[in-house]
Amino acid sequence: MPFTKGQSGNPAGRPKGSQDKVTRQTRQLFMSIMEGQVEYIEDALDRIRENDDERYIKALTGLLPYFMPKQQEIDVSMREAPKPPSWFDDLPASGDASWVTKE
Repeated sequence: MPFTKGQSGNPAGRPKGSQDKVTRQTRQLFMSIMEGQVEYIEDALDRIRENDDERYIKALTGLLPYFMPKQQEIDVSMREAPKPPSWFDDLPASGDASWVTKE
């Protein structure tokens, strides 16, 4: 039985973007380990900074992906020129003041 493009074979399955159990447990384990290591990491970075600026920058750069989301370039292109919204058709013509209420 072939699937239709864009239609899931299991519509009641795991939602798109949700993590599976192993990924969630691994992340929790890693976070619990790292919570106890913060001061040791700070001490190690201090020692690296004192001895070698280049290695210090490299170490910080290596840690960045774990604390900041990776920036991705997105290419946006349009196949046809954008059209004005349909409600523009309901606006009065230029110079037509009949829609203005007079008091």
